[in-house]
Amino acid sequence: MPVDLIMRPLTGDDFARARTVADAWFGHPVGLTMHRLFFDQLGPGGVYASVPEDPERMVGVLLGLRSLTEPDLAYVHFHMVDPDLRGQGIGGALYREFGDRMADAGCTRIRALAAPQRTGSVAFHRALGFDGPLIPDYLGPGQDRIVFGRALPIPRG
Repeated sequence: MPVDLIMRPLTGDDFARARTVADAWFGHPVGLTMHRLFFDQLGPGGVYASVPEDPERMVGVLLGLRSLTEPDLAYVHFHMVDPDLRGQGIGGALYREFGDRMADAGCTRIRALAAPQRTGSVAFHRALGFDGPLIPDYLGPGQDRIVFGRALPIPRG
């Protein structure tokens, strides 16, 4: 786990930096999954992670929101971590920071989606205590997703 991370809300200004690395960090094109509108309008609910040695260097990002239809639900739209720094706890730290903020706002649970073939994402969510069903065609024909959920807060460790 990193000794130190700086966590702050996302801003619209973070979009350009995140967009530049997104396809490489995800390992596939992300298309409109990452849109400037999300950063401008939902950014304050998200989390930007950097390190004290270089606070301008993005090491991870999580874009999430509090559901309008289910106010007790926090939803993670996406998160990404610099591939060179994976395995050091940054992804979990992003989720915990977001989960803590959402719990403070009244959320009691959190949800995230994962494509079943993205085995790293599936393992990551399960390691954080998420569980959920595989729902065929969740995002349209041939777009199966595991709809992960768990209670908040997400324990440290």
